[in-house]
Amino acid sequence: MLRVLNSVVRFVTRAPRVQNVPTLPLVRNFTSVIPPTIAAPKPNLLSNPQLLQISSNIISRNLIKFSLNKGRRKSVKAVRRRFYRLHWGAWIRTMCGRHKKLWKKSGANKRRLRQHVMCNATQSYLLDKMAGRYWTKRRYYVDDPYEPYHTREEFPLSAQKPKVFVPPSGTVPYC
Repeated sequence: MLRVLNSVVRFVTRAPRVQNVPTLPLVRNFTSVIPPTIAAPKPNLLSNPQLLQISSNIISRNLIKFSLNKGRRKSVKAVRRRFYRLHWGAWIRTMCGRHKKLWKKSGANKRRLRQHVMCNATQSYLLDKMAGRYWTKRRYYVDDPYEPYHTREEFPLSAQKPKVFVPPSGTVPYC
């Protein structure tokens, strides 16, 4: 097969040129014989060096879906270190920069930085997947400072205490 291809390549290179016929580029591996005017090569995204530079704004999940030892999904340690999961499924985090340059921040700004921020539903769903089933279960700690925030009484699915019955206005309650 290789001998036949070599003979064809020699024939193509020795053939005389004919006028008024578009010339084809010499292709040694015969993958494509379409003239470049018809099929222009598409620009490759990887050939642009600016696109290869990884921006610092891109978040990398670092999630291992299959471990080498047992083949199980591993939890991301950065999620366990930076976030805290409440019993009703929401994740909270501290404000960034809460320890930096406190000498130039006002007292109100320092107080705001000491508070926690709740993650939205999309972020909570992503963090649940990154933490794994073991860390999404309820955990009970002694003298937990987050104990009042583990229940949501305004929603019936997570309410613990029974609601007080308030009769509609204009009716007399039974005594």
